[in-house]
Amino acid sequence: MPLKQNAWLVGVSLQVLFFILFFGAILPEMNNIIGAFVCFVIGLLSLFLGIKSLKQHFQPVLSLIVIAIAILILLFTLYAYFTTEAGIPPAILQ
Repeated sequence: MPLKQNAWLVGVSLQVLFFILFFGAILPEMNNIIGAFVCFVIGLLSLFLGIKSLKQHFQPVLSLIVIAIAILILLFTLYAYFTTEAGIPPAILQ
């Protein structure tokens, strides 16, 4: 398998891992600091791999979809773990 396909495939695999953690109810069971770190790393790695795949001109539409989902994962992580709600401290501090 060429290197171009590996970057795109690893990015998609990381995003599938995130969705398994989220919808499998594994993420809420984790420590908040570890959960935030795992989500942030998954989002950053898949973003970098999507950009790398886009620069290599391999499946540009699918690479853009990987980039968009990675950005949504990062935004979700920032919102879920680092915002306050009605005077309650952020989840990362609990």
